[in-house]
Amino acid sequence: MSGNGAFRFVDADGHVLEHPTRYVDLAPEGFKERIWHIETKNDGSEWLHYNGDVGTANGMAAAGVAGMSAERREAAFRGELLYTKVAPAAFEPGPRLEDMANDGIDQSVLYPTMLLALASLKDAEFAAVQARVYNDWLAEYCSADRNRLFGVAAVPQQDLKRAIEEVYRAKKQGHVAIFLRPNPMVDGQYFDDPVYEPLWKACEETDMAIGFHPFLAPDLPGACRALHLGNRSTTGDLQGGSQPGGIAPFGNVYFTQAIANPFDMMLTISYLLAGGVCERHPSLKCIFLEANGGWIVPWLERLDHHAEIFSWDVPDLKMLPSEYFKRQCWISFDTDESTLAFTANSPLVGADRIIWASDYPHPDAKYPGTTEELKKSVAPLSDDQKARVYGENAADLYGLPSLKKAA
Repeated sequence: MSGNGAFRFVDADGHVLEHPTRYVDLAPEGFKERIWHIETKNDGSEWLHYNGDVGTANGMAAAGVAGMSAERREAAFRGELLYTKVAPAAFEPGPRLEDMANDGIDQSVLYPTMLLALASLKDAEFAAVQARVYNDWLAEYCSADRNRLFGVAAVPQQDLKRAIEEVYRAKKQGHVAIFLRPNPMVDGQYFDDPVYEPLWKACEETDMAIGFHPFLAPDLPGACRALHLGNRSTTGDLQGGSQPGGIAPFGNVYFTQAIANPFDMMLTISYLLAGGVCERHPSLKCIFLEANGGWIVPWLERLDHHAEIFSWDVPDLKMLPSEYFKRQCWISFDTDESTLAFTANSPLVGADRIIWASDYPHPDAKYPGTTEELKKSVAPLSDDQKARVYGENAADLYGLPSLKKAA
């Protein structure tokens, strides 16, 4: 166990990196060359083959440098580190369990990395195949310890019929949630649109939580594209050129991450709460990830205020937006956010609506030391509040099994 005494620590948003070779074995005939995989040339260079495109794989290594020396991190940012030389836990469960134990983490819920861009694939059939293959591999990964590792399934968001089929399939595989990008597939078709109703129903029927997780490219309608954030070049060594597989260029990651992530999440929350989705689907579980959390209290305050003043524009609401949030939504904080304790004490959110994320093995992950950092951030809270934030909230929303703590 983690060594954190009576508390259970659950990382609600960890990551894997896409496996270099395994997906080819799992892919059906006709898709093996097209499925995500790395090939190594005679000169030792590594190349990503994905969706009919081929490109150097080194640039993606920067996503797996948690815990590495400054020298190796800088090499990764310069594009000089091989993709297969990132933190071993990115691909393999054994090292992941060791790193979790080293950092005091009892259970980890795992999201993808580059396949967060799955929704931008134009070929819905291939997107569905890639989602199935990834989910099959993720189930293998988590089978190393089904009490500690838990997968969040990919679904082809661009084809809701196929996405719903994968929801039911992922449930049978033992995955605990699905992820969606906080972006509409069609510009202006936000999540309160009737087209999404069958997906919400499927997630309710399967008790699969939905993790709304952003990505750093302008590949879908949303703030990154609308504000032209992908057009701003980076001054670093990794230039924002075209990515393999047709993934949109990243541009300046500072601005795409800092601006687009919370902007898109604010829109998503607004349409789910004020657009009547949570009213129509009271058992739907919605998780808002990787956009920080300090803005959630004033945002809910604003949504409540406008719902009262302009009530004729939200006629489907029977409660205030913040009341729907407290009933069926959770927001993720980074472990060093100064507003965490304030938000836990806010009547609009509360300690029972907060989870935390390591983001391991991404470059912004604090490893080792993330749970120690979290303890400092929640120091003013009561033990009951700490227990909720540390892990009980994530365990409840994802439906994780209980763990017996070591004496």
